Amino acid sequence: MTPDDTQPSTPGQGAATPHTPRRAAAQPPEARAPGRTSAPEVIEGAAAHLLALLHGDQPDTSAEHLASWRIASAFTELEVTLTELGRSRRRRIQAEISAFGETKSAAAWAADPRFAVTAQTLVQRIASGMRVTDALTLPVTRTRKPEERASLQVQLLDLLRTGDADLPQVRDKLGIPASTLSSWMRNNPAFKAAVAQAGAHGTTRAQQAVLARIRMGSTLAGAAQHTGVHPHRIAAWRRDDPVFARTLQTALGRGREPRRQSPPGPRRQG
Repeated sequence: MTPDDTQPSTPGQGAATPHTPRRAAAQPPEARAPGRTSAPEVIEGAAAHLLALLHGDQPDTSAEHLASWRIASAFTELEVTLTELGRSRRRRIQAEISAFGETKSAAAWAADPRFAVTAQTLVQRIASGMRVTDALTLPVTRTRKPEERASLQVQLLDLLRTGDADLPQVRDKLGIPASTLSSWMRNNPAFKAAVAQAGAHGTTRAQQAVLARIRMGSTLAGAAQHTGVHPHRIAAWRRDDPVFARTLQTALGRGREPRRQSPPGPRRQG
């Protein structure tokens, strides 16, 4: 006979292991009555309690239910961890965030009608390294329907092939967040390759247009204005593309050469 066998059993107590102390708190009815235990209800109740802790809330859970759930050490460890995470999350939401000359909490920023972002999204964005102004103003990525996503991808490829704009400019023109485009390219290697091919085609086309204007005697600024290619983009080509840089330098040199004048004709004698 073990020492536990000498203790009188009390109604409502479950079987205890040698390493688990007996608890004085009463257990919920479903845990007390053999044959009447509703496992799904117990699991759902415990999950709702843990989820509330993760969000930083204080769930109104009865002491009887907590006593029955805490018999399992795994639940207790998870409860402690999620309680701390919830407190940390609430502290971050209540922490002061400075932007646009104002300083207030994430919850207060979320209540500001100028910005369509929740406090939780704002905190997550800032924690990921995003600038506060971007975290407040960038639109929240929403799930797109497959046909809408395909249409945007086709439009992006078409605009890239024209050469009128580079990838960031085309992305902004179509209203595609950078994170969304990165996700498309990461999850679809074929689309990523198509973007690279369309971008290279558009760049070649734009470079040829700029060089053609230079060879016609236009200045670099005039060529940029006539072709619609931003001067910063041309500067990037000169820095990153040695072939274009040499070709452009040659074209600029020829454009600055004085035009040869035809020799004067013989004078007419009166």
